Amino acid sequence: MEKAENRNQFVDIMRGMAMLLVVLGHTMTGCTANSQSSFLFNIIWSLQMPLFILISGYVTKYSRPISDGNGLWKYVKRRTVAYMLPWAVWSFLVRGIIFGEDGFLNVKHLLWNMDSGYWFLATIWTISMIFGIASFIAERVSKENLLKKQIVLLGCYLAGMVLLAGIGAVLGLSFFAIKLTLYYMPFYYAGFLYGQFDDRMKESETGKKMIDSVVAICFVMWLFIILRFSLYEMSDGGLAIILRAATSLAGCIAVCGLCKGIFSEKSVVGGGYPCVGRRALTGSVPHSLSATQLNQAGRSTNSIQSDRAEHGSGQLYDYGSTYCDGNSDDESKCCAEICINRKEKVRDVFLWAGKQSLEIYMVHGLLLNIFKSSIVIQFSSIEGYLLTAGNFVLTIGLCAVVIRLLNQNVVLKKVLNIR
Repeated sequence: MEKAENRNQFVDIMRGMAMLLVVLGHTMTGCTANSQSSFLFNIIWSLQMPLFILISGYVTKYSRPISDGNGLWKYVKRRTVAYMLPWAVWSFLVRGIIFGEDGFLNVKHLLWNMDSGYWFLATIWTISMIFGIASFIAERVSKENLLKKQIVLLGCYLAGMVLLAGIGAVLGLSFFAIKLTLYYMPFYYAGFLYGQFDDRMKESETGKKMIDSVVAICFVMWLFIILRFSLYEMSDGGLAIILRAATSLAGCIAVCGLCKGIFSEKSVVGGGYPCVGRRALTGSVPHSLSATQLNQAGRSTNSIQSDRAEHGSGQLYDYGSTYCDGNSDDESKCCAEICINRKEKVRDVFLWAGKQSLEIYMVHGLLLNIFKSSIVIQFSSIEGYLLTAGNFVLTIGLCAVVIRLLNQNVVLKKVLNIR
């Protein structure tokens, strides 16, 4: 696990984006009818959980190599506490005992119907166990030869998939979410691979161009398919599964690649991305700002106002939370500051959701059950849109309140695994 001060903020941003998509998707299906056939749900379903799993595989780049039995034991213990302890507590204690949902107190029913509960935790635990054991074997067999190590790791990982499929054939694919786990295992490995070669590819211009090309191709491919097929409503045939997985993988790569340009530190502080202010919408000529201009635009509102007062410049105009006078040079700086401020606010929301993703995942389902109405409202209606938007905002807001309250009590924080 990364230490708080060394966390990769972009990882948290993408994790937060995926979590908000999960909540939005569950809000749509929980409070309206026929939302699964909408284009919005098609987008959400193609990205939400695949993106989570992909990121989980990517962050393995920050883990220490598992070189001995003691290291493997610590890995297993840490992952079990992180994933299965919350699953047990929230399933049996919270949903079963406190909220009185009988299905969560029946162990056999729960194990064979994981998709009705917190299946993601069981899936990510199973995948991380297989990957951890595969990494341990690869490290022991070939410590120095990187290529050989990667081949051994892949072979062991595939062997784990085969073993898991064999267990599913005996006990049923619904047991412990084996069907879902098998589907998402390639996403985890894809995230791991990208994490291994990400930094190296960025070191050269050729690598950067290759990444941009792959992102562009994946975006076009993803958009082409989701505009023509409803992935959620596809059958579970072999070709349909491959098409769904390929589309989701392409979408995840495209979204990560495009968002990295938007939310990276350089783009927020001043990486040369064009920022167009309100005046551009009323006839001014929009133009891209240089890095120097963007850095100059980073001054605070108070600094801008004091400069205007000191030099006796023209009237100040209110552009949201930033004040500018009518001069074109100052307006350029203000437009940049507005763009930066808004981008930072959006980024902060995603960062919060990413850091609290596990807690939001646990809490939001309970809240949506409380908001559930017996009145059937079609999603593709004004009432459906308003209800979905209202419930989504309310759910996220209450999640923040509940997490904050639980975080104040040491016992509840420990038992419910609140970070």
